Amino acid sequence: MSKTKFEEICEAYSRARKAFRDYEETCRDFARELVYGMVEYFGWPQDREITYIPLGEELNPNNRFYALAGAMRMDDEAFWHFGVVLTVSEPGGSYPTPLLLSFFIKKVGPHFIVKLGPKGKEIPIHEGRRNDLSPFYDAVFAQIMNFFARKYLDAVTRQDQEPDFIMLPPQALLE
Repeated sequence: MSKTKFEEICEAYSRARKAFRDYEETCRDFARELVYGMVEYFGWPQDREITYIPLGEELNPNNRFYALAGAMRMDDEAFWHFGVVLTVSEPGGSYPTPLLLSFFIKKVGPHFIVKLGPKGKEIPIHEGRRNDLSPFYDAVFAQIMNFFARKYLDAVTRQDQEPDFIMLPPQALLE
């Protein structure tokens, strides 16, 4: 018995949805590798919590912890974006404060395109070079050092509310 055109359309839709889910999973796996690799590269203490949050959404103070899959959203330019909250402190552990790093990722052909923040420069990373991300991590490190050298005071005094790669997280995370 032959299929109706409607059944063929439904099957095509099912295949397209599967392809999109596979694409989302590929980007999520790369994002997870990127964050874990960065944390390892920086020598971040394992007892410091790493939290993922969705960007640009009101956070529910009762649900501050998201899995990466729950924090990723797609923007108008087809970038998957998410926030990573890392806690830093003065040497010895005093005065801990969370930092929000915003990552934007999409895959185009054999390259993952990564932006550090919504207005960041697009950084292509070939899928075959995923194991050699030291230059990328060095760029992230430089951005963090620049934040503390030039932008921290404005962030603390809430004078700079423009979304950037590194920000202080929303108040809901600080409580």
